[in-house]
Amino acid sequence: MPIHIEPATMLGPDLEPLVAEADADGHLFVRRLRDAWASDQNRFDRPGELLLTARIDGALAGIGGLNVDPYAHDDQVGRLRHLYVARAARRMGVGGVLVRRILAHAAPHFAIVRLRTDSADAASFYTRLGFHPTDQEGATHIFNCSSLRA
Repeated sequence: MPIHIEPATMLGPDLEPLVAEADADGHLFVRRLRDAWASDQNRFDRPGELLLTARIDGALAGIGGLNVDPYAHDDQVGRLRHLYVARAARRMGVGGVLVRRILAHAAPHFAIVRLRTDSADAASFYTRLGFHPTDQEGATHIFNCSSLRA
């Protein structure tokens, strides 16, 4: 099935099933994403930032974003954030498509993209996509954007 990726210009009620599913799995970051968006705390609208949604047959299958990394104190460092793929859409390539699109967008804006995960499965997923483990404070993985620049 084709995966349709688009920038999020609003977050609607179709995000709620993802929030509930993520909450049930102990991943509160999707709820935090929704709440930060609703309060205007984080709209992914600073230079270089973006929030993407993935849809399959019109249904929201995943979401993920890119911010200036608030923990790095350097505008050349981006942070991959709030990546979540619905259980029913896993192993269909949704997460990989979202991350690759986010990194392609990041390349002209950031020198590196960092992220933090405490999941071994997620760590393996990110490593397969070109991230490298790091011991930098506030991050578990790093991606050098120069690898995407021609």
